[in-house]
Amino acid sequence: MEVSTHWVKPPIAIGGLDHLGTQGPCLAIYAQLLPGITNVTDRARYYSLYPWLVWSFDLRFPTADADAFIEYFRRADCLFTLISERHSRKTDHDAERHGAAMVGRIQLLQALDRLEQGQELRLSTYTDRTEGNARRYFMNRLGGLGQYYAGTLAQLELMDPSAKPWIKFTIERGQPMAEAVSQTVPGDLFWALVQSDVVALDDLDNLAGFCACSIASGTPEHDLLTDIFFDRAKAFGALGEQRRQSLALILHLANCLRTQCEQDLNERVFRAVAYSGVLPGKLSWEVPNSLEPTRSAWALYERNDLLSVVMQSVFSMCLQRLDCAETVGVSGSATVEVFAKALAASEEAQIAYSNIAVDSFGILCLRLSNAGPLLSDWENQDHEFQLTDELAKDVTLNVDLGGQLEIALRALALLAIRKNASDSPYGALPIGSDELMDSPINLTTIQARFLTWQTMSLQSVAEDLFNWCMNTHLRVALRKLRNAGQSTFRFRPTEKGLQLVDVPEPAKTTPRFRQAVQILRDIGALTRDSSLDAKPSYPTALGLSLLEAYRE
Repeated sequence: MEVSTHWVKPPIAIGGLDHLGTQGPCLAIYAQLLPGITNVTDRARYYSLYPWLVWSFDLRFPTADADAFIEYFRRADCLFTLISERHSRKTDHDAERHGAAMVGRIQLLQALDRLEQGQELRLSTYTDRTEGNARRYFMNRLGGLGQYYAGTLAQLELMDPSAKPWIKFTIERGQPMAEAVSQTVPGDLFWALVQSDVVALDDLDNLAGFCACSIASGTPEHDLLTDIFFDRAKAFGALGEQRRQSLALILHLANCLRTQCEQDLNERVFRAVAYSGVLPGKLSWEVPNSLEPTRSAWALYERNDLLSVVMQSVFSMCLQRLDCAETVGVSGSATVEVFAKALAASEEAQIAYSNIAVDSFGILCLRLSNAGPLLSDWENQDHEFQLTDELAKDVTLNVDLGGQLEIALRALALLAIRKNASDSPYGALPIGSDELMDSPINLTTIQARFLTWQTMSLQSVAEDLFNWCMNTHLRVALRKLRNAGQSTFRFRPTEKGLQLVDVPEPAKTTPRFRQAVQILRDIGALTRDSSLDAKPSYPTALGLSLLEAYRE
């Protein structure tokens, strides 16, 4: 008789992400603020080229089967990247305009190098999905579309991933987009090259119209893409309006940074300025009234992300000391509660309390309210924005628990004293209990904790922090084990006590900002000012016209 024992098989152990669930609300916020753009939809041209690719294939190969479609699709996907990189090398060598973030770029850069050295380039060499193919550009059978863009293009009603036998364009939006692309690209030449498999440099040069930079202003393709991203036809309801507001806020900030600071737009500056409402150098950022709610929503995103990094850092501090629990006077049979109490009472932790020198967390908050950095002073090294950067940078390497705990307590106190314009910790954002169910540490629960901590000593606060982080991790890891059958435990309670698995590095979330900026460049709404040393980005005439609706 055959006996199955899979039920006792150990779960697969993986590194995992978001070990405390603190990033969940951040992801929910930026998904609401930039719908239709994700952390992997890097280039605007794919929003039009992928519908065109499927549409034009259907026209040319009406009797093709799924295997033929997949092979030709993969070759075409490689061609897009090769064309863009070649165009960069033949013109201004500006990867930002041409080949940056194109699908399979790292592998296909080497292919283009070999072609320019006189070696043969066959597309099928890079599309072959055979196990062990060292030159394969992508494992997903539908390449960048399947891996990155399918869900977003479906959300925007450009493509239908549920269609059979392969993904299809939609009649309402996908087909008009495909027909618009067909007016500006040499489609017959493109498909002839896909069929032939062998690529020459002249072929890539003749297909430069497919480069990611070639969304020509005034063309139907350009107009349709701009309509989608800025929802000029108001076709996407509240989601479209919110996307437009976030993109307009980025354009407005870029303009202010260039004219007032001669500084380039980047994610770190966007986070800081959105959070504080103040430009570098303490210069005023006069946000139009119609964009202020969006700026405030991004400030809440950043507040949640700062909290997330602090709590991840506290968790990492615990795990570092767990590896040598005896140094804090804990026996091998310690529970989370015993360990947290001993760590909070340890000599290292006492250094933090001594340096801060207050009797309670409430007094620390009062002191920082009276003499600490203002919210607007985000460039001050004692500001929570800077403290959190320092904490994340050093916590997994720094053996100075006292110094790290001091930073964490100061950062939390600063977060506690910042006034929230709304009674709700998440303001007007639709973040409810359902969205927070898997994220026990969030802006709502920390606000309640801040009230509880007011009369508590720093040692008691630290003990509660250690307990909260470690027990939250167990809850989150158990949920992941139940739902996915994967073990993400960074420590385990065992009959021999708490056993360390490893110490994760604290990480910020990535709020789709880089992708949004690249898309604005691709459609010609942002460009760079080469007359200034920093070459700051600024809105073009198109970008300024898109800002007109938010002038007040």
